[in-house]
Amino acid sequence: METGIEEMQIKDSRLETSRGKVIGIGRVKIPKMSDFDYEIPLLSFIVIEKKDGSYVSSCIHLQIDGYGKTDEGAQIDMVENILYFLDKNFNDEKYKPYCWENMLDLFEANENSNALWDKYHAFQIKLAEKGHTTDHSHSQLLLLKELLSKIEILENRVKELEEETKGMKVQEGSKFVAALKDTGKLLIVEYFESKEAA
Repeated sequence: METGIEEMQIKDSRLETSRGKVIGIGRVKIPKMSDFDYEIPLLSFIVIEKKDGSYVSSCIHLQIDGYGKTDEGAQIDMVENILYFLDKNFNDEKYKPYCWENMLDLFEANENSNALWDKYHAFQIKLAEKGHTTDHSHSQLLLLKELLSKIEILENRVKELEEETKGMKVQEGSKFVAALKDTGKLLIVEYFESKEAA
C-alpha cells in the first residue's frame, strides 16, 4: 500500500505503560447460557508485556486483570477472572440487587481506564497505519459465524456438565463458571497482536 508517508508516525513509545509495552488488543464475548441468562456487551482488553518478560491482560471495561508467562496465558487468566466476577455479581444474593449498577460503575471512565483506552487506541491507530483494520464491516459475517460456533461449543459443554452434576449439590452459579473455565480462549472473539503492528 503506497501512502506517500516515508516512516511510521506512531512510535513504540506511545505503547508504553508503567507496567510495560502494549503488544495486543482484543475483545471478549461472554455468551448467554441457561445458567447465565444475561446479555453482557463485548469487553475490550489490552495485553502488556511486562519488563520481566511476563504478561498482563487487562479488561478495560471491568478493570479486571489476568497474568501469565505468555500473552495467551494472561488472556485466559483474565477471562477466568471475568467469569468469576460475573458469576459473583449476577448470582450471589449479596450483589444481585446491584449487579447492573456494579457493571455501570466499572464501565464508567476513570483515570486508570482512560489511560488503558489511550493505549488501546494508540495500538489500533498503529495497526491502521500499517494497513490492518480492526473494523468488523468487511468480516462481520465471518465473526458472527465464528461466535455462533463458539457459543454452540460452550452450550454443549454446559449440557455435558449438567449431566455430570445431576443429583449432586452444586452452587447455582458455579455451573456457569465451571462450564466456561476451560474454554477461556474460545471467548476471545478477536485479538490483534504486535506482529501485525510491527
